Amino acid sequence: MKLPGLWYQLSIQRRVIRALMIREVIAVYGRNGLGAGWVIGEPLTFALPVLLLWSIVRSPFEHGIPMVAFLWTGYLPILLFRHVGGRMLWFIRHNSGLMYHRNVTILDIFIARCAIEVAANLGSAAVVFVMFYMLGEIDVPRDLPTLIIGYLYMIWWCATVGLIIGAMCERSEWVEKIWSPYSYTYLFYSGFFFMAAWLPPALRNIALYQPSLQAYEMIRAGMFGNQVHTYYDFGYTSFVLSCLTVFGLLLMRAGRLYVTVDS
Repeated sequence: MKLPGLWYQLSIQRRVIRALMIREVIAVYGRNGLGAGWVIGEPLTFALPVLLLWSIVRSPFEHGIPMVAFLWTGYLPILLFRHVGGRMLWFIRHNSGLMYHRNVTILDIFIARCAIEVAANLGSAAVVFVMFYMLGEIDVPRDLPTLIIGYLYMIWWCATVGLIIGAMCERSEWVEKIWSPYSYTYLFYSGFFFMAAWLPPALRNIALYQPSLQAYEMIRAGMFGNQVHTYYDFGYTSFVLSCLTVFGLLLMRAGRLYVTVDS
């Protein structure tokens, strides 16, 4: 394909994804009241009460690091994981009618849904940070580029899981049944509650196979700097996530074949 033709196709897909995002926001949040404001407002209703409660019942410092900042770096990625995965359940089946349009693909619908969740999560993270910063409960990140890179890896991990969940649930109803309990138990071993340095060496080596813990370590290295000892490997995390992404895309490519009912 010639370069001008490629740019033309990309511009079409950009407009398609934008239209799908607007359609999705209106369908989910409506036009009345806050409307699209709930894109950020909804994650805030989850994050703020949890962070405030934990900041009250737990000691201000654990393992020498501020508890509120530790929770801020942990809870928003958990919300992103849950929301992206949950939004991808049956998304192919529920949107099969859209795919009669020549320019709309399964991947476009996936990107639109995922982009909304990522935007909502980032917006909520920024709002929560500003609120706690003004209250003096959280400081400016020590290494902002590393924190951003870590969050990008976390977004990549969540999107990859969403790809696989969205494709697999069309193949088996068990995926939906398993996803709900898994998404809740996930917080215990994802890296939300702990850092790799807190684990015994043997357990640490096993836990670091998880892309989520690798991303958490990057985020916390960016947030706390030399206050904490972190373990992460950009090369390993990129390789694993690349393999999982290719696997998810291959599953997604054949996902439409399993759609038997347009819900």
